[in-house]
Amino acid sequence: MSPRRSAAPSREAPNAPAALQHADVRRLPSTGHTFTRLLYALVLVGGIALLAFGWYTRGADRDASAGRYVEGILGRPLHPSPLFARGNPPDADLAALLFSGLTRISADGTPVPDLAERWEVTPDGLAYTFHLRPDLRWHDGEQLDAADVAFTVSAVQAPGFAGAPALAARWSGVRVVTPDPQTVLMRLPAPAAGFLAQAALGIVPAHLLRSLSPAQLPDASRAASTVGSGPFRLVSLDATRAVLEPNASYHFGVPGLSGVVLRFYPDRDTLARAVSGGEVQAALLPEGADDALARAVAARPLLRPTPLVVGGYTALYLNNQRGILADPALRRALAASIDREALIAATGATPRALVGDGPIVPGTWAYSPGVWPRLDQADALFDAAGWPRGTDGIRAKSIARLRLELVTNADVEREELASAVANQLRPRGIEVTVRALPAGELLRDRIDPRDFDLLLFGWQTDVDPDPYGGWHTSQIGAGGRNIAGFHDADADRALEAARVTLDTAERREQYARFTARFIDQAPSVILQYPRRIYVQPRNLEGIAGGVLFDPADRFREVYRWRSEPSVGGRGR
Repeated sequence: MSPRRSAAPSREAPNAPAALQHADVRRLPSTGHTFTRLLYALVLVGGIALLAFGWYTRGADRDASAGRYVEGILGRPLHPSPLFARGNPPDADLAALLFSGLTRISADGTPVPDLAERWEVTPDGLAYTFHLRPDLRWHDGEQLDAADVAFTVSAVQAPGFAGAPALAARWSGVRVVTPDPQTVLMRLPAPAAGFLAQAALGIVPAHLLRSLSPAQLPDASRAASTVGSGPFRLVSLDATRAVLEPNASYHFGVPGLSGVVLRFYPDRDTLARAVSGGEVQAALLPEGADDALARAVAARPLLRPTPLVVGGYTALYLNNQRGILADPALRRALAASIDREALIAATGATPRALVGDGPIVPGTWAYSPGVWPRLDQADALFDAAGWPRGTDGIRAKSIARLRLELVTNADVEREELASAVANQLRPRGIEVTVRALPAGELLRDRIDPRDFDLLLFGWQTDVDPDPYGGWHTSQIGAGGRNIAGFHDADADRALEAARVTLDTAERREQYARFTARFIDQAPSVILQYPRRIYVQPRNLEGIAGGVLFDPADRFREVYRWRSEPSVGGRGR
């Protein structure tokens, strides 16, 4: 888990550096009222059958008339390799279409077979044996075997590796042995329950890249760096678009789409014009999408907008290390004062957010629902905690008034949500002031030194749902990511047990115990799970949906997609 960043979702290693590297400068799910009302209306009418339907007009005719799927992408690719795609969503999108890993991540975050058809794990969790599918082929027709897997891992582990340090850290100490071309043995320095999710790293071709040094890999020729084993192969790529065709040798069968075209746009306005003008059939709308994009979607009512849960949440962090907030009884009363459904309604976030109820994202295999104290219990909980109302209506204990400061980053949507939270707390007899700070100042002066009462902040989860990094006692203090300073022996035991067992059912049970303890101790309040809107043609079939741990996860089962014939006309 890691705090939400301004670029692509971060997937930090367990020993990731200080919180300054995890700036929460990404925008919350849009709270623009016009935008969300328009999209919500579109979702509600999504089942209406409209006969006249056509995917394409103008610039898209050339691509869509050939049966290709055309999607608009914000930004442009730089290094579309799984080794270097982090931090640039267009690269990650291309890598998801072009490459395959030993495993792949299903809609609920479960690792399932991909290049490896099966595997075994030793009882101590230190050795994984992967068995590759027979007759795997690269896009250029060469055979893919265990040597390619070993090369990929060695490239990430090389001292001069130019990719993300977090990726290198994940593979540090992993030893790879290839007893035969179809078998890969990986030995870990310590048990890691999430290793199968880590094994979804895209494998790159040794026969094209082994002659290059680690420093040269990012600048490998396009012909070498984009040859993968994924469902589509690259036909052409420039600054404006990528054209891909089905991989006839794909190990799950030939994809149903006759081709994929990704069109790249430099900003939201040009993407909005592309959507409204019919240049593209689809787009994953950016976070904080504005009214221009709402109008673009509304202009093409035969498109299908689908909200997809993002792997993360927005939380009201309570500083468990600060004075009065060290008392779980007071924290429970504060948690009971928050009407999370009303927050979403008040900020216009529907359908761009789900009501939060725990530190594990719904839709994942590890999720179990949490039951928080009811709103009508809040006053009694404050009284029981020793904070009765004074004559002026403000709660106090001895001579101390219940006065709290809520800090967040300076962002219109985030400030609106912070104000809504404060407005819910004040009628309960709490003096609340809201202060919005620039992201850098917030991290440097408040989050890193843990100088806050209440903090409104976002958190991005990893593919593996392990919440250890954000809530275990060992992560308190400098360099740690336990922002709230939560320390609880029962919660720690559940997190520790879930980290070492390889039994998924046991992990799920331990996370349920952790969630229950989390709610009982109320170290923070999980307010919302963000969602992003994926706009696609209504006659596209086979879409799996699922949680977006990374935006590119929308392509997790793209090989199953098929376009059904449109009925009459050139509708939009």
